Amino acid sequence: MDVRPSLCSGRQKADCGYPPSKSARSLNYRAGILGSYKRIIMYKRTPDVQKLYEIQKILKHKGFLGTDDKGSCFCSSHFLSSNHYLGVKENRNLANGRRRRQKPNQMVWIMLAITMVCVVIVFAIVMVQKEKGTLVKQARAVTKDMVYENAYIVSNDDGSLIFICDGDLYRAKGIMEENFTGVCDIEISGSKVKKIQIKPDDISGVMLSYGDGTMQIAGQGDIPMQSDKLPVYDETGTSPKEIAVSDLIIGSETLSYILDSGRICAIVRRQVPDLTYIRVLIKNDGKDAFPTIAAAAAANIYVDDADCGSNAIDDVGAYMANAQKSKIKVSSADNYVSINGKSYPGSFEFIGTEEGIVAVNTVDVETYVRYVLPSEMPSTFDAEALKAQAVCARTFVYSQMKNTQYALYGANIDNTTAFQVYNASETKQSTDEAVKATAGQVVSCGRSLITCYYFSTSAGKTEDMEVWSSSTPDFIHKVESVDDNSPYYRWTSELDLSAYNDPQYGTATGISVDKTSDAGYVLSLTINYGNKSQTFTAENDIRKALGHYQKKVTLNDGSVRENMSMIPSACFSVSAGANGHYTLSGGGFGHGIGFSQYGADKLAKAGSSYKDIIGYYYKDVTVVDISSVRSEQ
Repeated sequence: MDVRPSLCSGRQKADCGYPPSKSARSLNYRAGILGSYKRIIMYKRTPDVQKLYEIQKILKHKGFLGTDDKGSCFCSSHFLSSNHYLGVKENRNLANGRRRRQKPNQMVWIMLAITMVCVVIVFAIVMVQKEKGTLVKQARAVTKDMVYENAYIVSNDDGSLIFICDGDLYRAKGIMEENFTGVCDIEISGSKVKKIQIKPDDISGVMLSYGDGTMQIAGQGDIPMQSDKLPVYDETGTSPKEIAVSDLIIGSETLSYILDSGRICAIVRRQVPDLTYIRVLIKNDGKDAFPTIAAAAAANIYVDDADCGSNAIDDVGAYMANAQKSKIKVSSADNYVSINGKSYPGSFEFIGTEEGIVAVNTVDVETYVRYVLPSEMPSTFDAEALKAQAVCARTFVYSQMKNTQYALYGANIDNTTAFQVYNASETKQSTDEAVKATAGQVVSCGRSLITCYYFSTSAGKTEDMEVWSSSTPDFIHKVESVDDNSPYYRWTSELDLSAYNDPQYGTATGISVDKTSDAGYVLSLTINYGNKSQTFTAENDIRKALGHYQKKVTLNDGSVRENMSMIPSACFSVSAGANGHYTLSGGGFGHGIGFSQYGADKLAKAGSSYKDIIGYYYKDVTVVDISSVRSEQ
C-alpha cells in the first residue's frame, strides 16, 4: 500500500486510483517548485547554477517571481504567501533541533561543574583528615602526670588533644569544649587532659632587641622575659611549628607576645616577616660602642618624634642624661642623619651602655645596597660587574637577617668587613643604576637563599670553605679566575718579627707553613716564640697574626701599601731572611671564597652578563626575586 503523504484535495485520496484535481495538481506543482528553489537558497554551499536559473525561469513564468526596473528578481505576493508557512515551519523545526542538541551539552557542563566542586570538597576533606592523621601518627602519647607549660594546642577534636611543647609533638585523650588553638598550660593526669589554662595574647609589636632578660618591643618598651629560651610558635606555614627566638628577625616582624604575671612566656608568629628594613650597628673605629657623638641634619631633627628644629644635638650622651633616657630615636625631615660629620640614610636609635653610646641605623634594604655597592666595588667597573655585585650584596644582607650577634642592640649586622662595608659616602650614578636595574633580585640555590661570599681579587683560582676550616656548601666551588687586572693579583710583603711583642707569648722567633691547599692558600701556619708556639688554621686568623709584623706591601703595579693591619690574602709562600725578617710572596686580596670582584669585571668586559658572572662563581644557582624565596622559606 502506498503510504506517501496525500497531495489530493477535497474528496480525493492518494490511493483512490483517480488523477488529482486541477487545484491539487497546482498545489503539488507549486510545492515542488518552491521546495526545490528553497533548498537551493538555504543550502547553497555548492549551488547548481544552471538548475537555479531554470527554476527561476519557471517561477517567473508562473508568476511567483517578478523583475524590477533594474533587472533584479523579487518575490510575488503569491510566492510569499505560499512560502510563508513552509519557511516558518522549517525555521521552527530547525530551532527545536538546535535546542534538542544544546540541552544535553548544557546539562553535561552543569553536571561536570557540580562534579568538580564535589571533588574539590572531598579532596579538601581528605587532605584535612590526612593532615590530622599525620599529626596523630607523629605525636607522642603522654605517659606521665605533669603540667606542660606554655604549650601550643595544634588540634582539638576526635577525642584527642594534639599539642607542641619543648619542640615535641604530643597526644593526649580529651578535648576542650571550645574550639581553640594557641598557648596554654596543660595538666595531664592518667594520660588524659585534666585541666587547661588558656593564655591569651596580651601585646603585639615589632621586636627591636632582646637580651639580659628583657625584650624591647616597639610601642611597648622593655618587657621582662620569663626565660632566655622562650618558645616561639610559627603559624605562617602549612602547620604550626616551634622555632627558636634566634629564628626571629629583629626589627622586621610584628609578633604576638603571651604574658604570664607581666613577663613574656611565649611568642606567636602569625604573619610573614616584612623584610623591607635592615638594622645596622655603626661601629666607631672598630669598637661596638660609640663615645658621645653629634647628630645633625640639614633639615629639622626629630627626637622620639618630637621636632627639635634645625639645631644639631651637640652631645647625644649629655642629651640622653638630661632627658633621663637610656634610648632615643633620631630622624630628620629629609631622611638623613649626620653623625660626626658623616651622613647616613634612614633613622637612628642611640642606646646608652656602660661603654658609651651605641648607634643603630634603620634603613630600607635597597637604600642600604646603594651605599654598600660603591663601598665594596669601584664605581668605574663594568655595568654588568656592578649588577652582579649588587645582587650578591642584596643576597648577603637578606641571608644575615637572622644574625643575633648584636641582638642586645637590636641590630642585624654591622658596617664593617665582618659583614659588608657600609660607608656614609656619596652614591655614584653607575652604582645606583646597577642597584635599580636589579631591584629585589637575589641568588637562590635549591629554592633557598645562599650566603653570597665575595672578595676583591683571586690569585688565579677561587677557594672553598677549607680555608675557614668549615664544610663547603653545595653552591661554593673552585674555579679559575685570572684577575690580572687587579694590582693585588701578585704582591710581596715584608715582615719584621721584632716589630710586635705579643702580650701573651712575647717576641716571635720564626714562622713556618704547615699545610696549603691545592690553590696555594695557607691552611695552617705556626709562629714560634722561643719555647712556645702558636698555630693558626683559619684564613682570617692567619692574615691578622702576620699583619702584626707586616712593614709594607709591594703590589703588582709597583705601588706600595703601608700600615695594613692584615696581609692581603692567605695565598702566599714564606722566605726567611736575616734578623727576623721574612718575605711573603703572595697573590690575591681577600678570603678567596665565592665571587671575585676583579674577576667579575674582567668577565663583564669580555661580554658576560651579570647572571652569567654569578652562575660562573656560584654552582647550581639562579637569580630570582626575593618574594619567591620568601614564599619558599
